[in-house]
Amino acid sequence: MSHHFDSPTAIADGRINLCDLFVFPGVSGTTTLILTVNPDAGRSSATTFRPDALYEFVVASDGGTREDIAFRVTFTEPDNAGNQQVHVLRADGAAARHGTEGTLLGEGHTGEVFSLAAGGLAWAGLAADPFTADGIALAGFLAGLAAGQYNPGVFTSAPNNIFAGRDVTAVALQVPDADLRGTRIAIWARISLFGHAPQLQVSRIGQAMLRPLFFSPPDPESETLNAGAPASDMDAHGKRVLSIAGAAARLAGLADPDAHADQVLAAFLPDLVRYQPGQPASFQPGRGNGRALDDDTFDIAVAVLAGSTLGNASVPRPPTAEFPYLSAPRPAELPALADLFGLREHEPE
Repeated sequence: MSHHFDSPTAIADGRINLCDLFVFPGVSGTTTLILTVNPDAGRSSATTFRPDALYEFVVASDGGTREDIAFRVTFTEPDNAGNQQVHVLRADGAAARHGTEGTLLGEGHTGEVFSLAAGGLAWAGLAADPFTADGIALAGFLAGLAAGQYNPGVFTSAPNNIFAGRDVTAVALQVPDADLRGTRIAIWARISLFGHAPQLQVSRIGQAMLRPLFFSPPDPESETLNAGAPASDMDAHGKRVLSIAGAAARLAGLADPDAHADQVLAAFLPDLVRYQPGQPASFQPGRGNGRALDDDTFDIAVAVLAGSTLGNASVPRPPTAEFPYLSAPRPAELPALADLFGLREHEPE
């Protein structure tokens, strides 16, 4: 939902389907960066990472839309037990904008915490999905908007989290704040494929809930969004966000629908997370500080679109005490998410 099943390419291979991005303070003087992929890992999606994919956290140290730092993570082919070797590199300046090269910060194996240069840490592996959302209610609400109806009643009073008991694979880094080189930075994550053809960006995420609110169901424009960059988001996708936000405001009877739509546009685009290192994380589209694992992202984002609180996701799972702060996977006998939404993915590997 936050980014799960957001484009035809992502539906085809969960290993390159970015789900969520989290940015929050770690232990004293560090920042934790987490990206999740493989929605419903182990059921309708894989439990490994794609060996020809580059998983990146990118940073604009001036808080803008042009990256000058990239933390690059790659994986080897999985062994018979599904374990993979992990390499973490860093690229700076113009080299951060494209390519696969960088200075090696550290290497290890999936499922294990390992050290990075300058006191950092890294981990990658299977974890419980930290996201909570009532995806069925949201789908009904958006379908109503498209039909000219405003149906806040689809969000019942009883919390309903379709991600309960489901897993993802995740990459987590803990880096010194000084390595981010800014007092107010911008961060997003992206995935590209490389090795067999020219490098191709296939997915990215910054602002949680941008895609399920404004690009659902997935279509060719969601592919364009994933292949793009924050600097072009307003020009490429602003009209779409304004149209949906304006429709919601008019149907809800808000006093000034156009002004509300402008506020929603500014909240969700460009697609990045702004963060002040050392300050507590608090998710709020357009004016928050990073995103913590236990932020009520779904309800907050739906409220920004609607102009009032409608959501009813379950209380997010609290982080664990130690890095990587993610809960252990919790296999359960549940229908595959792809089946719930009428989607089909590759068989888990």
